[in-house]
Amino acid sequence: MKEIIEALYPMNRNLVSKGFDDALDWIDKLIGLKITSIPSGTKLGSWTVPDEWMIRDGWLKKDGEKILNYKTDPLAIASYSKPVKRKISFKQLDRHVTTNKEMPDATPYNFLFYVDEWGLCMPYNKRKELKRGEYEVFIDSEFKKGEMKYGVHTIPGKSDREILLFAHLDHPHQANDNLSGVACLIGMVKKFKCEHTIKLVFCAETIGSLAYAHKEDLSKVDAMIAVDMCGNEKETLLQFAWDFDCNFNRAAKCAVQAQGKPFRLGKFRNVIGSDEYAFNDPQLGIPGIMFSTYPYPEYHTSADTPDKINYDKIQEIQEIILKTIEISEKDFIPKRECVGQLMRSAYNVQAPMKESNMVQDYFWYSIDGKRSVSNLCSEFDLPYNSVYDLLTKVEKDGFISRVDTGEVGQ
Repeated sequence: MKEIIEALYPMNRNLVSKGFDDALDWIDKLIGLKITSIPSGTKLGSWTVPDEWMIRDGWLKKDGEKILNYKTDPLAIASYSKPVKRKISFKQLDRHVTTNKEMPDATPYNFLFYVDEWGLCMPYNKRKELKRGEYEVFIDSEFKKGEMKYGVHTIPGKSDREILLFAHLDHPHQANDNLSGVACLIGMVKKFKCEHTIKLVFCAETIGSLAYAHKEDLSKVDAMIAVDMCGNEKETLLQFAWDFDCNFNRAAKCAVQAQGKPFRLGKFRNVIGSDEYAFNDPQLGIPGIMFSTYPYPEYHTSADTPDKINYDKIQEIQEIILKTIEISEKDFIPKRECVGQLMRSAYNVQAPMKESNMVQDYFWYSIDGKRSVSNLCSEFDLPYNSVYDLLTKVEKDGFISRVDTGEVGQ
């Protein structure tokens, strides 16, 4: 995974750009992709695919001396800045400068994708040193009609039903955001052994996943997972799908619980958002969750570099994703077929603590033929695998039966 991040990091991966295309081609050579191109100006609901942006040079001068230089600090020019060459006052300049007070020595990453504007980025401490007077601004950029691209790697399963996994590939000169997600998915290619067909999608954030939702056949998609910023040390964040009561949410919660480590839960886009947005639209009805380790101090700054990546954390996210899919695929709705409490000792679930036995009794009486195993495990904070194994034994003895759950995730 380290080699992936280090190879892609230098590429200037803007929404529609040569750097993004180069990164997609690199992944294609590594694992094979079906690449789809969508021309600039294409309408995607209320969104429009932007033009290609090219940047050749840019700087800020005072008294003939370069204060900012794109060629030595590529984040110094905000992405998608329009060309400019002019002399301006300090007051005028200040309206176009972005800094990050929390990371005072780092250059922030800023973007102007859908506005006709230009911008400069500089460390907060450098901004404090600027003197009043006249400045020269030069941005040698160009816009032209291009093609936004996304790439799909398909891993056939036993079924033609699909689960989509998304990692956005844009954000130039950022490592955790989101080359960590890209490396996470690439590193899983040989780990999937699922009933579902798995599709790994690499795209530009938000508009790229929206393009997929508009252009691809979603009739066989049961669920999707977005992976974004998963390479820092903070505990895992699971953000639920819009439909809070869907089984895929519960499967994911059971999966993070199974790690036995601290984790955080968030409602749909409550903490951070990514490519799950479009799929959760009630008009599509596809449950989309997100795994992340956001926030982290280096977010959207020049300090988000490959040397900061925690690869153990990425592997932990991989395990959670695999566990989520495993649980969602084997989940079922149990229905009791006998009267009275379960004889706990007969199934080795008799505990010395009264409270533990009471939880088992409450769990048993909550089996009503309406709630799935993941639903019940979430309600009683019970480990999914242990409960599943118990119910499998009880089923063999004829004390429960299975109710068809329908499609995964619903």
